[in-house]
Amino acid sequence: MSASRSSTVTVGRDDSRVNGYVATALMDLRDFDQATRAPRPNRLIIAVDFGTTYSAVSYVAIPEGSSPEAIGPRDIRSIKNFPERFETGDQMDLEVPTEVMYPRTPAFRKNEAQDHTQHESAVHDTLEGPRFMDPNFDIDTGDILAEEGDVTMLDDDDDRFRWGYQVHELWSLPETHSDDTYRPLSRFKLLLDNNPTTESVREQLSTTLTELRRRRILSDKPLQVIADFLTHLLRHTQDQLRSEGYDDTYSKEIVLCVPAIWTQKACRDMQSCMALAMERAQFDGVDVRQNSIENLFIVSEPEAAAAYVLSTVRTLQCGGVFVLLDAGGGTVDANTYEISNVAPLRLSEEVVPPGGGLHGSSFLNESFRAYLHHLLDSETYLERDGRTETINGIIEELMINRFEYRIKRSFGILEVPGHRKFPVSGLRDNAEKGFKRGLINISGRKIKDMFLERFRGIDNIMMGQITAAIERGRTNVVLIGGFSASASLKKYLEMRLKHFNDNNRCSIKLICPANDMKIVNAVASGAVLRALNKSQGPKREARSSYGILRAEPFGEHEEHKDLSPYYDRHDGQPYIRNTIDWVLKLGSIVPPTWECEPLLCSHTFDVGRTVELVCKEELYVSDRSTRSHYRVSHAMNQGAEKVGEIVVDFSYLRREGLIKPVEATVNEDGKKTKRHYKVNYTLLIKVVDRDLECFAVYDGRIKEKCRVNIASAFRPGTK
Repeated sequence: MSASRSSTVTVGRDDSRVNGYVATALMDLRDFDQATRAPRPNRLIIAVDFGTTYSAVSYVAIPEGSSPEAIGPRDIRSIKNFPERFETGDQMDLEVPTEVMYPRTPAFRKNEAQDHTQHESAVHDTLEGPRFMDPNFDIDTGDILAEEGDVTMLDDDDDRFRWGYQVHELWSLPETHSDDTYRPLSRFKLLLDNNPTTESVREQLSTTLTELRRRRILSDKPLQVIADFLTHLLRHTQDQLRSEGYDDTYSKEIVLCVPAIWTQKACRDMQSCMALAMERAQFDGVDVRQNSIENLFIVSEPEAAAAYVLSTVRTLQCGGVFVLLDAGGGTVDANTYEISNVAPLRLSEEVVPPGGGLHGSSFLNESFRAYLHHLLDSETYLERDGRTETINGIIEELMINRFEYRIKRSFGILEVPGHRKFPVSGLRDNAEKGFKRGLINISGRKIKDMFLERFRGIDNIMMGQITAAIERGRTNVVLIGGFSASASLKKYLEMRLKHFNDNNRCSIKLICPANDMKIVNAVASGAVLRALNKSQGPKREARSSYGILRAEPFGEHEEHKDLSPYYDRHDGQPYIRNTIDWVLKLGSIVPPTWECEPLLCSHTFDVGRTVELVCKEELYVSDRSTRSHYRVSHAMNQGAEKVGEIVVDFSYLRREGLIKPVEATVNEDGKKTKRHYKVNYTLLIKVVDRDLECFAVYDGRIKEKCRVNIASAFRPGTK
């Protein structure tokens, strides 16, 4: 069957040929809305906090007939039982390290080019390329399923993808470090960040990513790592929910937590990764082709955490100001907000510029790791044969099994610190280094200094916000983040606030969650609370523009001036191709239900028995463009990206004799036309809540539709 030749032309908006049947189409549209948006009886809200060093998932079920307003913070549950987790018995069981480790070879990507070939061009530009996973490969077990259904193990049981605690488990084995092809990846969330403060982290990641691409384990798109991690996080989530009886009869609302400083593009890229991961984990309501997640709600991490922590505080007042200090594993961020509404809690924009720095708990690990290297790098006799055990391996075993899960979480800097002992098999005595009887003896003072280095950095960030915010009136500090579980950090900050209060005659308090609330998953749990009540959120102001790629009659718009048209091979008319008509514009206020004027689309095709009458309209997004009728390559559209498409097959019109060719003639410009088919139809574009919907209407009936979730086009938390 030969390929069709087609042209797409904008005839205009509100054209007389459109008005005759738009009313009928809108009636059809209402029927469509009722059919597709009818809620299922049971609801499940699932919030994903993709963190820099640790991630968490919280959820709550809303049975049929239950009122969301009756659900409180203590009703929210969190996913746990992560593979190969370290049993700590504390809150850390509710989160999982945001880390991955790829195998030595790309064997687990076998046949990826054949994986869902119908979606080869469907993935968002940031994830474009070969499919990420072999459909016959189970990354969780390392097994390849043959076409006959047999299970064939890989040559090496370690040649499998690892995530979360699985990385810690493998990295704690000294022999792992004898093979430098093992390359763990962490902090890759910062690939979506453009803050100069975190540039050094992205540079470190780049080295490992380049090596993984060289070995064809990763594609050229670095965000593939994020999609891979989220895939396994969501697969585990799906398994845990099903084991608790939450099957497909529950309608699922996904809540995605994003940093307040992220750009709209970063939010869209995160949504792309999330959509692909959800598809792999077999969640319903996902269309990777359109980068769409049904019923997606995006909230800012600070607002979600504040909703959780302050849910038990009874002294909040509208107009009150507080500093939200997020002490995570990677960065420590501080934002100062004014309370715009108490019940439900709503925050204004930041009232002072945000602050932050690389003082999270993982940088405490780096300080301790560096000190161990200082002590052990010259003890080369410990490296047995240079293969079975290395200095790096010994240090990582001490880091994970001794420091991370024992010392760091209970170390008290306000107490008199004693020596800590770390066993190393075969270590020779060295009084100067504190080596004795196979033990490294490290003074508590040395460890305390490492803690204080980070605590002072956090204190400086906090005080910078307080100093700027105190002019607005009474201010408190709300402490969140994984590092805030450290009793030492809380005591240190309370001590510093007391000193500040005494010197400035004020009464700033440090607010932490109630003792029976889980601080490590405050963001995910708060996101669930925020999704339960979306009222009184930010105004629905578009932070991005959405438009349609067009071919416009030459000279119809002043933007065509000085351009050279092309003449259509069918009707002989001059057109300007590949322009964008921005129908939903940046800065516009978008009501919950919004429609643009109908667009009449016209496509022309060659005449022939094998010609397919397939029409396609492409949807674009931009975070800066608002002026229509410029070519996509024009500077006015710099950065515009394709975000979706709607494809309609009208071939049935030819097969059923419902369309007649337009005969060749000479047009008014004296140009000879060619015998061709011409298909006219209407494109209706509307916004419903956080979805942009496109409908192709022909003869008064909807022939095709697509839905693109545009939650990332609004301020997080917008209803």
